[in-house]
Amino acid sequence: MTERIVIYGAGGLGREILQVVREMQACRKDVECAAFVVDEAFATADVVNGVPVHRNFHGIAQDECVRFVIAIGDPAARARIARAVESAIGPRFATVIHPRALIDGGVSVGVGSMIMGLTSLTTECQLGRHVLINPGCTVAHDNTIEDFATLSPGVNLAGRVRVGEGCLLGIGASVAPDVNIGRWSVVGAGACVIRDVAPHSVAVGVPAQTIGTSQVEARIP
Repeated sequence: MTERIVIYGAGGLGREILQVVREMQACRKDVECAAFVVDEAFATADVVNGVPVHRNFHGIAQDECVRFVIAIGDPAARARIARAVESAIGPRFATVIHPRALIDGGVSVGVGSMIMGLTSLTTECQLGRHVLINPGCTVAHDNTIEDFATLSPGVNLAGRVRVGEGCLLGIGASVAPDVNIGRWSVVGAGACVIRDVAPHSVAVGVPAQTIGTSQVEARIP
């Protein structure tokens, strides 16, 4: 049975995920992109890159083969949409992994997660639900990345790092071994994190210093 993936979000990330699905389809014939879904207020064409765009997910969800992936970079928005979809139709989510992502043994990936190409995950890593790993990230051994976390392009995690729920790590950020990034925190682009970051914090710089409180989780209705 073909898994029909619906991409929630038709912006830049949504179009990137479409290409990942098409690369997956080239390797295995039991997956395809059925449609995009966007919020009603989102301005976009009715067809994007050859794929139809729906204004709500309820109609297309009547197809029992449909599984959703939420291509929204902001962790709070991704959490909000995931909860709305799950409460309406149940946990019908797809996991999208680019065929050219390097994933070693002992790595587990939660449902709804998206792993882009040119990424590397080594042994014994645990990814939660709806995690987003952008291109060029390296994730070393024994890492834990919790639900809804986002690694922007070029993030590097050393061994035994824990990235908490809903964290957003900016482009090119690096995290030293054994460091914990507290839930719903933000790490700035290019930061080098060498000590733990408390939950709901904003950390920037080299070495990273906490400069304020993150309001990411507060944006979830």
